[in-house]
Amino acid sequence: MPRLSGSARNRSLPPQKRGNGEILADLPANLPHSLSTGSSTGPSIRHSTSHPVGDPTSLEQLKAQIRQLEGFGGKLTGTKQQVLPFGVDAIDDHLPGGGLLRGALHEIFADDAGIATAFCALLAGRLAGDTENHAILWCERPWALDAGALYGPALLQFGIDPARMILVRPRRDTDALWAMEEGLRCGRVAAVIGEITDMSLTASRRLQLAAEETGVTALMLRPKTDKPTPSAAVTRWRLDAVEHATRDTGISEITERANDNDQKRPGTTDLTFNGPSGLDSNGPSGLDTARWRAELFRCRGGIAANWMMEWNDETGNFSLAAEICDRPPVPSAARLAG
Repeated sequence: MPRLSGSARNRSLPPQKRGNGEILADLPANLPHSLSTGSSTGPSIRHSTSHPVGDPTSLEQLKAQIRQLEGFGGKLTGTKQQVLPFGVDAIDDHLPGGGLLRGALHEIFADDAGIATAFCALLAGRLAGDTENHAILWCERPWALDAGALYGPALLQFGIDPARMILVRPRRDTDALWAMEEGLRCGRVAAVIGEITDMSLTASRRLQLAAEETGVTALMLRPKTDKPTPSAAVTRWRLDAVEHATRDTGISEITERANDNDQKRPGTTDLTFNGPSGLDSNGPSGLDTARWRAELFRCRGGIAANWMMEWNDETGNFSLAAEICDRPPVPSAARLAG
């Protein structure tokens, strides 16, 4: 009968039982001392939960790792990401980081082309003023031309230099998405703005990754829809015009005219919505500010919210519209006093 080696004999023997009934298998002899069976309590094979000395894990490092795993931009530096503040404390305090994340994709849905264009133009103008690259790439689709073409001199109100505006007019959404991605990967522009109708999740992911890589912010203008398709955008907004109460008469008038042929957007040669200063003389009497409701219905790392916003001519910025309290829905009937 051939002689069995020691390791073979040990493997052929049944496993040993400890006093509490737990089975203890035979272990090789070359295991580290921490896994040896010399102690009466058996092998110590549990991983220690304590952090090693000299390698502390801070909360900011964990947040940075989570952001990296989610594709939320940047390297694992643990530093605060750059944001573009709105200048409105209520909005900036609600957004993660205190503003709109730079180097990311943001979507704006609206029926009113004037409101959406003004919203994006102001953000793009700020981005151009805060960076060394002052050029802005704007992909303008034919359907948006129904509200009027962009007019360079009017864009000066938003801080956009017409000489640094790169205007692209693609025929299809696929061409516009390609132009946007090329502009983002170039890295020589302050912002990329695109007017897109249909966009797949894959296409939005490509734009988001390109924006993260170069730090260029992408703004996407899209027609309003009740069920937007999934997207990799960091924030998604809905803009709606709201009723205004005129100062002269107190009569509520609706500024949104989505079905009106006179609907125009800022920067057009035939203005109905005359830039940030509000409607022109053909609009409702006594109305001197543009007002809309901004709904943040998706925010990565944040929660949804909505605000009533208006343009402030004095500060050249957004501001929250003052809510009117305890006001009757209709003006009271005139009556004689005394």
